[in-house]
Amino acid sequence: MRANRLTRDAFFCIVDSSKPVIAAVNGAALGAGFVLAACCDMILAADTAVFGMPEIDVGQGGGASVLQRILPPSKVRRMMLTGERVPAAELYRLGAVEACLPAADLLPAAVALAGTIAAKSPAAIQRIRGSFATVAALDMREGFRTEQVYTTDLSMSPDGAEARRAFFEKRKPVFGATVSPTTPIAPA
Repeated sequence: MRANRLTRDAFFCIVDSSKPVIAAVNGAALGAGFVLAACCDMILAADTAVFGMPEIDVGQGGGASVLQRILPPSKVRRMMLTGERVPAAELYRLGAVEACLPAADLLPAAVALAGTIAAKSPAAIQRIRGSFATVAALDMREGFRTEQVYTTDLSMSPDGAEARRAFFEKRKPVFGATVSPTTPIAPA
């Protein structure tokens, strides 16, 4: 079905993005909205936000493949089989939500987090962000080896050199180089 394909494509655009994506949830993230948030790198939520998978209530289902990335299996099963709505504070306790904040603080916190990330080396951010799916699919030994390869590459990049200079000169780095968005992250 076309709608299913478009939904899947939207989710995977986030998962496959070379840029970090932060979800700021202020309200109800239900069904596809919850899955969309789970595709992001981090979820920040208002303390009044709720999350749920109510598809069971209309005889449908789906999303466990994404939710299991951020939640324990029993919580995914319970939410999917009961349609239970879970407060943001509970998902924060489980580690699926990075921060549970008063609604007025949500957007400023998300913008501040994005600013912190944006101040880092664009090449390193792109390379690290691009490695998440690859490393997750590998066993620990191969994953770590893969990370060492890109870390070595990054240490020899212009951004790596600038970061070291800035560290020794006790100043903030000024980055300019980036890694090509098509640079594959593959096991070494």
